[in-house]
Amino acid sequence: YVDTQLAEQELDDIGVVPNPYVGGSGFEQRSQISGRGERRLQFINLPQEATITIFNLRGELVDEIEHFSASDNGSVFWDLQTRGGQDIAYGVYIYHVKAPGIGEHVGKFAVVK
Repeated sequence: YVDTQLAEQELDDIGVVPNPYVGGSGFEQRSQISGRGERRLQFINLPQEATITIFNLRGELVDEIEHFSASDNGSVFWDLQTRGGQDIAYGVYIYHVKAPGIGEHVGKFAVVK
């Protein structure tokens, strides 16, 4: 059973960490080979099922992530790459989370050098 009214209220808890993402962030896991870890950020407090769509400030689609989890309060990592496999540019991005049967949430995050 999912309390859709409560789930709708919890959409406001969705966030991105770290925000802003700083190149070379301490959030990255260190690699023994290169010294720098994988570039990624995390969408947190997601409902069990959600689609995350990421846009640049021009409104161009950057990437889309499908999230499925057995529990509420889920999370998913994003590798900071476009759908075409290119590293994203520094700047501000808009994300849209659509949770079927629950609602939608819009937020923003920054990537700085």
